[in-house]
Amino acid sequence: MIYVVLAAGESRRMGFAKVFTPLAGGGAPLERIAALLHDREAIVVVSPERRDEASRMAPRMRLVANAQPERGMTHSLRIGLEAIATAAPFGVLLGDKPFLRRATLERMEASLAGFDVAYPVSSAGVPGHPVLFAARARALVEHLSDGDTLARARDDRSLRRNALAVDDEGAFLDLDDPEAWNAREAP
Repeated sequence: MIYVVLAAGESRRMGFAKVFTPLAGGGAPLERIAALLHDREAIVVVSPERRDEASRMAPRMRLVANAQPERGMTHSLRIGLEAIATAAPFGVLLGDKPFLRRATLERMEASLAGFDVAYPVSSAGVPGHPVLFAARARALVEHLSDGDTLARARDDRSLRRNALAVDDEGAFLDLDDPEAWNAREAP
């Protein structure tokens, strides 16, 4: 399993580079994700101007630059996939979801066996991250258009899907806007 960490976004709604900004509890989101993945193979997709900063925060990850982050998440993902062998299963982690527990990640990895895609779902049926794909699903992911979401590939009916019920808020909590950031940072 090779992970692609998407961290090239422009954080327009946030107003600051949220993936690289330290949280009150310690560490920036990218640093937390790097610690979570620890010894797993991972590629982080960042904007060219953040490459050095990403290298310091995630020294074990391979870095790939997305010079056109305005094209969106699926463009970043395609760039990351170019650095992965086509026969390899891969997982997608979003840079603004830094609270996933290691035990959840391990359960997710085990849940891919026999499926084309595996992802967490909350007790209310809300899908979360990471989303893991078997190599068979790669073509679907690579053909997502700019502006598509990963959900389009995740939910494709041609894939054998495993929606794994998890109680880890880190699979669902993201830092999308100032309200989410402030709520997470409140004591």
